[in-house]
Amino acid sequence: MRSFLSLLLLTILCTCVRAQKDVTFGQQYTLPSTMLAEDRVLNVLLPREYADSTAKEYPVIYLLDGAASEDFFHVAGLVRYYQDHHMMPPTILVGIANTDRKRDMTYPSSDPRDRADFPTTGGSARFIEFLQKELTNWTETTFRTTEHRTLVGQSLAGLLATEVLLKYPGHYDDYIIISPSLWWDREGLYQRMDSLTSALTDLPQRVFLSAGTEYPVMVNGSQKLARLLEDRTDATFLHLPAEDHNTILHEALNRAFDQWYDPTVIRPYHFANAWNGLNIRSAPSLDSAVVGKLDYGASLGIIRQQEEETVIDGLSGKWTFIGSDIGRGWVFDAYVSPVGVFTQRAALADYAKGNLFLDDSLNYSNHEEEDHAYRLNIRKDDHGNQLVKFNQWETCWADLRLAGLNESQAQVTTENWLRCEKIDVGLLSPRKIHSDVVGTEFFYREKETNNLADWSYVRITFVQGVLSIKQSCLE
Repeated sequence: MRSFLSLLLLTILCTCVRAQKDVTFGQQYTLPSTMLAEDRVLNVLLPREYADSTAKEYPVIYLLDGAASEDFFHVAGLVRYYQDHHMMPPTILVGIANTDRKRDMTYPSSDPRDRADFPTTGGSARFIEFLQKELTNWTETTFRTTEHRTLVGQSLAGLLATEVLLKYPGHYDDYIIISPSLWWDREGLYQRMDSLTSALTDLPQRVFLSAGTEYPVMVNGSQKLARLLEDRTDATFLHLPAEDHNTILHEALNRAFDQWYDPTVIRPYHFANAWNGLNIRSAPSLDSAVVGKLDYGASLGIIRQQEEETVIDGLSGKWTFIGSDIGRGWVFDAYVSPVGVFTQRAALADYAKGNLFLDDSLNYSNHEEEDHAYRLNIRKDDHGNQLVKFNQWETCWADLRLAGLNESQAQVTTENWLRCEKIDVGLLSPRKIHSDVVGTEFFYREKETNNLADWSYVRITFVQGVLSIKQSCLE
């Protein structure tokens, strides 16, 4: 009876399930190639918007080793992910499936071992002609394309991409070359790399090279090619030692796309409500509330903000409630520091270099008199953060200026830094003074101290949203 009821339930469930549809991802085409005298399978992924944007043209990424059983699906997934999240422009991906990979990806080798191990090799010139003429013509007459083309290849396909770049230039704007098999032909292409690069007159716009932990010439050759090109075009080498020959392609492509199309520097929030950077009750998380915006240096626009100021943990402000779950309580923009929280003793210059991403610099030096030589270096970013470093004879001081803070943030950041420098915060009670500009007040701390050196000093001021920490230093 129990078996009968189980069979009956299974029958009912099966009759409720509708016939399933195949999940499709891209389209497959067959191109009869006269140049190669064979049919070539092409796997194509179009942007989601392609059918509706009938007047728009798209750049093309050509993927070697692009069969469904090779690299097409995981690369297509990465391309679609970047496009869906608006991290790269809508792009057409064309994957070229192989028929005889060793034949098409290699030029003739002078090494008898290569010829013995791979008897069909040496056909790269004809395959490159197919790529640059027949395939390009088919793609650009079948789809709406721009003239921007990218070539992607790994391993033997990376060897081919390197050969195209050095010996058949001018057709592709960008190259992604991963773990190229530069051991081929007794490292022949690697040995000629200097002269071939010097002879290039038609350079691509970008070249991204990467290698993992694998055969040395694959790493060294990629690094060398990037070095030879870096002064003439946008060329990058990225070593990924945690990856091997089997795992590197996806991660390297992810890094290339991120660098080219979404070069965002991750600048996390630091909740500096306590000297050691601990969050007040709890930091907000994406699943705790509807997050409106998380811009670097801005307040946390989450859900609702109280109109009246409230004092919590001794600091006042218009607090923002982000959720009622246990552990997800209050957070206040006064506690959000636009710079990283100090966690250990460090020279101000070293701290600024590691946390502020300062990129605009001004240098001034005067060495006319050796005893009075001085140097002034100013580095800043577009958020208003700035590092001023001055050296004169035996005197040195650094002034780190943090912009966009309110008084509570300045107080917390100051106390945090002083504690890390092991300076007694209690000795530096704040006081306010008037500046020469009427109506402007300084949040002011100053103390001669022997903690750093006999002659050292610390002066901290806060005015108009800028916290300045000035410290003498030894070099």
